[in-house]
Amino acid sequence: MAISALGFSHVNPEFILNLISELSITQLLVLVVTGSIMIGKVRLEGWREKMPVYIIKCPKHGYQITYPQGYMSNLACPKCVSE
Repeated sequence: MAISALGFSHVNPEFILNLISELSITQLLVLVVTGSIMIGKVRLEGWREKMPVYIIKCPKHGYQITYPQGYMSNLACPKCVSE
């Protein structure tokens, strides 16, 4: 299942900034230093386990919401993937 199928490529930028504004100082520091922070977990219909959801910093598109993908659980910008 691609990121765009989950709708992460069309998340409102104001929503993402609102999520960032609600992070604690420690979480914000982790986001700035590492470029990503887990913001929660969601369970998709038909899945057994909850999937972690992250805010990442893309050099091209700014802050984006994504989830770990592939065997190596890489975090990729949904807008870069859909291009």
